[in-house]
Amino acid sequence: MLTVDFVLRAAAVVLATLIVVRVLFTGGSGFRSIGLVLLAFVALWGLAWFYGRLRAVFAQTETEAEDPLATYRLAGFVADRPRSRLAAVLALLILVVHAAITGYVSVWTILVAVVMATIATLLSPNLRLTALLGGMAVVFAAATVFVSNFFRGSTEARALAISVAAIVLPMLVSDRIGKLVRQPELTITHHAILVVLTLVLGFLGWTRADWLPGVMNRCYTLPTSTGITVLRATPDGDRCYGLLDTADPGVFATPVFGRDPVAARLQHEILRNNRPLRDGDLTVVWLGALSCDALPGDTTRCADGRDYPSERDQLRALLFAQTQISAAGDHRLHVVIADATQDVRHADDIAQLIIDRRAALGPRAVVIGGGDSRDLTQRAINRLLDAGIPFIAPNLLADLGAPGRPFVDRPGYLQLAPSNLDYATDTIDRLRHRYPGGFRLDIYQQRDPTDHYTTSLVNDLLIAVKPAVGATARHLPSLERVDDTACAANADGPPTVLYFADRWTRFADFVQRINEVCGHSRPRLVIADVSVSRFMADYRLRAVSNADWPIDYYVGGPGCADLTAASFETLTTQVSVSRDVLGIPSDETFACVDRAAGARDGEVRNACTLDAAAKLTSQPCRPNDLGTYLIPMWDAVLLADDLLPDRSPRGRDYLTSLETTRTTLTGTQATVREGRLVEHTIPVRMWHVDPLNDPSRLWERPSPRLRTPAEPTPSSRVPATGP
Repeated sequence: MLTVDFVLRAAAVVLATLIVVRVLFTGGSGFRSIGLVLLAFVALWGLAWFYGRLRAVFAQTETEAEDPLATYRLAGFVADRPRSRLAAVLALLILVVHAAITGYVSVWTILVAVVMATIATLLSPNLRLTALLGGMAVVFAAATVFVSNFFRGSTEARALAISVAAIVLPMLVSDRIGKLVRQPELTITHHAILVVLTLVLGFLGWTRADWLPGVMNRCYTLPTSTGITVLRATPDGDRCYGLLDTADPGVFATPVFGRDPVAARLQHEILRNNRPLRDGDLTVVWLGALSCDALPGDTTRCADGRDYPSERDQLRALLFAQTQISAAGDHRLHVVIADATQDVRHADDIAQLIIDRRAALGPRAVVIGGGDSRDLTQRAINRLLDAGIPFIAPNLLADLGAPGRPFVDRPGYLQLAPSNLDYATDTIDRLRHRYPGGFRLDIYQQRDPTDHYTTSLVNDLLIAVKPAVGATARHLPSLERVDDTACAANADGPPTVLYFADRWTRFADFVQRINEVCGHSRPRLVIADVSVSRFMADYRLRAVSNADWPIDYYVGGPGCADLTAASFETLTTQVSVSRDVLGIPSDETFACVDRAAGARDGEVRNACTLDAAAKLTSQPCRPNDLGTYLIPMWDAVLLADDLLPDRSPRGRDYLTSLETTRTTLTGTQATVREGRLVEHTIPVRMWHVDPLNDPSRLWERPSPRLRTPAEPTPSSRVPATGP
């Protein structure tokens, strides 16, 4: 029969095992809790000593009175009771105290628990018998999994097979195995332990497809102290996606997303700065892509050559906002990093993970980012809005199905950038001024119905060109359709303008095709969409492009020249505060090159972004540029912090209740009414490079041939008080 002592022994084993498992999954923290555990242990020991003293004082028998050790009954107190009872009490105390403080169990807790469990010798003083029981449990579990594979029916049938095998095998075979190795006959207690171990291991073996890939690829987590961090393995098992809000998610969980060392350092610093949420704190879930299909020979780069300069700049903005808000003192910024992997393939899965953890995010929670304007992204945003979680998009532009409208036309979705129709109209207006007699627009884009951004851009360009007198447009769905009619040497017919309306990862092939068809000639005019600004942000891609001709392209955000003096001072201060993680030497002072006196005509020479300075190793440069992706993310956080109330208002839908009047951002002001942004905060901007393969030169304005009479000069946008 099972005795009280056995139950206590089993409880101690289970508790110690739970501590081991939880620590393996959730990582380490909590020196304070270890101190409390040790103090509790000392207190328990003191109580035992005091109890022994009381017994000695009030002893009635002469034997006890004459006992010279009667005043020191601690050893007897412990020896008179099963050691496992004390171990059970200690294990339970450790688990409860530490869980109450941190919400999970740490590495230091396991060290104490292991010592206590070792001293108590929980299972048996016969270590050979203990090893035998463990070995048989593993063998029997493997046998039960093998037996279950014969059953191809329902889950219940397979579970029944495992249960029967896990119970019958230990009962029938264990005694004989024990005799073979000359061990004493197993008791009912031993059989019970063996059955339980076999069932547990058999179940783990049966469900190995659910947890083994995650463990093997460090994508397996249990709830952490905030209950937010959760990782999942991609179907190929090569990467993780999910949510991270702690720098210590556990030994079976990756501490950062992706393999890029610069992005990893930024993520680690952001997560290290996170603190437990308090009233008034703002929680920002950054949704984007930080991992992609890696090259076999270089795991830090992706198979199609893509890199993530814009995402790294957005992480820098989050880091700056985190330190800036914390310095204000009244509340803090808690950042959750959500990686949806390449092309935001798991955006919908990420949205569901966020919704499942809505309570842990706090009342002031917002999702910012989005990555790409795709089917998956739109579905994920709608899912979040349905759950009452607002979404701010710094760089989503698609307007498929509703030209000129936001990517998601609902309260709670705030799109800072203009729609694709605005960019298309701007292009046609410039071309009408450049070619008043008419022109032909060749729009290159590989068809992808799931890509709302490129599909809607092509549609908007075809719509915008119709009113232009003498203008025509055609869609080129493949590179083979790009011909020599676009070259300057070809004077036949109306001038042909090439427009790249695809993703930036295909831009290098597009440039190569132009070189092939034009030969020693040059293209007449090439315009590229906002996506290509990611290509331009990668210093290395420009340097190896082999294109010695100019390109005009749209950018997704302002440069330093567009910042007010106050915004410029704030951001440069944050650059200085974070100089260690940014890799800026202590003797250097960051100052934007496009605010210098020589840059007032729009030309920026030797601009080196924070990202280029961190990524370039063969030809390092001193950072003197913020890039065009950092400021929109900074603005998105500022807007969210000003917009979200501490508590949801009563009697009104939360998302439609979101309102703010003239929130000051870096270069403009934002107004939100009934959960909608009254006007986008990022204007349409066109820059140009000449030539493309010289990364040291760019102009923060259109080229002279595309400039309109009403075009503002760069000097008018530079604040007089700027450095």
